[in-house]
Amino acid sequence: MERKPRDTYRIECNFALSDDGLVSLMSLYQPLIGGEGILIYLTLIAESRKTQIQETHARLFALINIQADVFDRACAKLEEYMLMRTYLREGDAKNNYIYVLHAPLSPSDFFSAPIYANRYTNQIGKKQADATRSRLMVTGVSKSGFKDITREVRFIQEQDYDNNVSYTEIKPRYQFAMDDVTINFDYDTFIKTTSTLVFPAELRTPENMALIGKLATVYGLSPDRMRIFMKDCIKLNTMEFDAEKLRILASKAQSDVPAPKDVYSLSPVSFLQAKQNGAKVSLTDRKILEHLAIDMHFSNEVINVMIEYILKISDNRLNSKFVDMVAAKWARDGIENKKMAIAETKKDSISQPKNNIRISMPSYMQSKPEDKDTKASDEMIERIRKLQEQMKE
Repeated sequence: MERKPRDTYRIECNFALSDDGLVSLMSLYQPLIGGEGILIYLTLIAESRKTQIQETHARLFALINIQADVFDRACAKLEEYMLMRTYLREGDAKNNYIYVLHAPLSPSDFFSAPIYANRYTNQIGKKQADATRSRLMVTGVSKSGFKDITREVRFIQEQDYDNNVSYTEIKPRYQFAMDDVTINFDYDTFIKTTSTLVFPAELRTPENMALIGKLATVYGLSPDRMRIFMKDCIKLNTMEFDAEKLRILASKAQSDVPAPKDVYSLSPVSFLQAKQNGAKVSLTDRKILEHLAIDMHFSNEVINVMIEYILKISDNRLNSKFVDMVAAKWARDGIENKKMAIAETKKDSISQPKNNIRISMPSYMQSKPEDKDTKASDEMIERIRKLQEQMKE
């Protein structure tokens, strides 16, 4: 499917391109992928520093100075040699892409894979392939014909040792591959203030971090509150993260995020509570809002406009099935922001399904005739005949 300039993209890149990776990319992959593919790959790595920012392909086309059809063919080459995976979510107005980048193989792994080695040889010829192999596969300087004359050190003074060894703390690099831009959470503060003794680095997977951000967004919770919850959701002895318990704690918590200027930017729980004149939002309604945020991927603004619209047309009630029906329609219509949501509410409204109304039979129909053999009078027969004539006319 050809990318359009208005189509959006985000990038997931969980590695840093090393010197060996760059050598492998330029010397081994380039003959197979082509210059356009290499340029796209390196540009995507550079753009991946903004993984949470959604950009249009018009930016990529401008940066690389490339046409859409050439871009598509180059991406196919990157996918063929497993340097990139592409995910697509289609929309009516535009499509959304996620590009997941993978590190290039090391020279030894590259030449160990027959499909790579054979294609490489066929592409540049055996002579050049052997030359590349000899340059990149060298593991050290040959010591053939040399004698080891290293002096053996036997008496080492204690003061020769440096007892003050400095260690550099290696901090993990966190990248969250969200499939939307609906998360409004201060990850920097959360990571800086949350110790690995409370939330181990091994459990800070993209899925867990995305869930934390989404729950904080829909319930209006600060990084400090989420950090407190993590203490009860982590089992250090088994290194497990209890996601369901975090959902429960977040759903019962009171919002502690300052209210923004735009009321539609409130967390959905705070927005609904304001609609209820400060009354606490029920657990059932909280779950409905959580479903819209986490499962339907709507932003706070879209959820709040939707809730206001549903309350208006359904007598201030939130029926989960009716909410699902409206949410499914908005998702199919590609509603992504407040402006689009407000425009959607001005279309032909969806009526809330009415409860079944039971109407009892009239008393004269329920009563049994005293005499089953009673015949119709001549006057009644004449009236029925005239009525039939009128109906024919």
